[in-house]
Amino acid sequence: MAPNDPVLQFVRFHANDRCMTDPSFFQAVREIAQGWEEKGLKAQYWGTSVKQTNEFSWLLLWQSHAHAIAIKADPSYPTFVQDRESLVTAPVYEAHVPFSENLQRILGAPVTQISIYKVDDGEINPNAMPVAETQELVRHAMRRKESLQAPGFIALSWGVTIEDGTRGIHLAGWRSVEDHMRLGTLDEHKVYVEEAEVTLKSFVELYISHVHFKSHSTVSST
Repeated sequence: MAPNDPVLQFVRFHANDRCMTDPSFFQAVREIAQGWEEKGLKAQYWGTSVKQTNEFSWLLLWQSHAHAIAIKADPSYPTFVQDRESLVTAPVYEAHVPFSENLQRILGAPVTQISIYKVDDGEINPNAMPVAETQELVRHAMRRKESLQAPGFIALSWGVTIEDGTRGIHLAGWRSVEDHMRLGTLDEHKVYVEEAEVTLKSFVELYISHVHFKSHSTVSST
């Protein structure tokens, strides 16, 4: 990752009753972040899981990782964290990921697939493949998936989290959840399925959800 590459701050949380009852509370937290536009924040996207409506994914796109880190020294940051924590029922999951592809097509799709995974670093299986090699398998699987031209597929992006080299986040835009579920069912998808199965054996954690993302700048009240 080059020092000036864009970085996506990925935030996932389960909203409490206060947040679900009155969406203006979450909007107020997003408005605090919106004030960071002149400090490196390029865009905000958010949405809820198709299957679990209180599960929120919130993505903040930064000009660089340095900008994302520097904002922690901003006077507004303590209030931002405090207000964010007041909306959740469990600890917030947060990670920063460098994505080189254009995210607007993915996050602007009718539905976005989110996959968060962790590979075995030898803690569970002492004979596990080195982490760097496993992440390379993931990269190959992503490229294979991208080349399939599967019905309903729009675009994908993938990256390893800066905080933990064993974890990665994959985003893919689809026209519908059903289109994603049909992936791998055609004969021409056989090679992708075989590669994906090999890669999955190296995962010790895998979380998948589908989200309808909205851009904060285009939503005045939700």
